[in-house]
Parts: sequence; structure tokens; C-alpha cells
Amino acid sequence: MAPSKPLSKRERTERRRRSAHNYHLKKTYGITIEDYDAILRAQGGKCAICKGGTSKNFFAVDHNHKNGRVRGLLCARSNTGLARFMD
Repeated sequence: MAPSKPLSKRERTERRRRSAHNYHLKKTYGITIEDYDAILRAQGGKCAICKGGTSKNFFAVDHNHKNGRVRGLLCARSNTGLARFMD
């Protein structure tokens, strides 16, 4: 078996970023990065409310604050809008 090619700096950075995001998602919302990716695919890669994109690295995880259930992924604008309605 041939030795594998070392990862580039960009690939290592991306792996660290996804690993940190996975940790945050598990700890905060009880979902994995794979769950997050599946939700994003189901939403067509867009915000669940406005159907727009995001200028941030990730969409915000929209969840019910009483039971913790994840409802979808939101862009920063839609997430902030919901917060103003105290939802």
C-alpha cells in the first residue's frame, strides 16, 4: 500500500473547521455535522425562511427554545428577525 499524500494547509484548516462545528452542533443542538448537511440539502442550500444564502460561514440552527427541537437552518437576517419576535 502506497503512503497517502499529506493534506494541504487548506484541507487541514477545513477539517479543523468542520470538526469544531461538529462539536458545537452536538453540544448545543444534539445534531451532527452530517445531520446539519442533510438539513441544508433538504432546504436546497438556502435559508428555511427567506430562501436566500448566507454571508457567514454557516447558517444558524433554528430551534425551539422550550424543547430544543431543530426546525431548520436560517441566514443571519432571518435568525435576527425571529429573535426580534422573541420566538
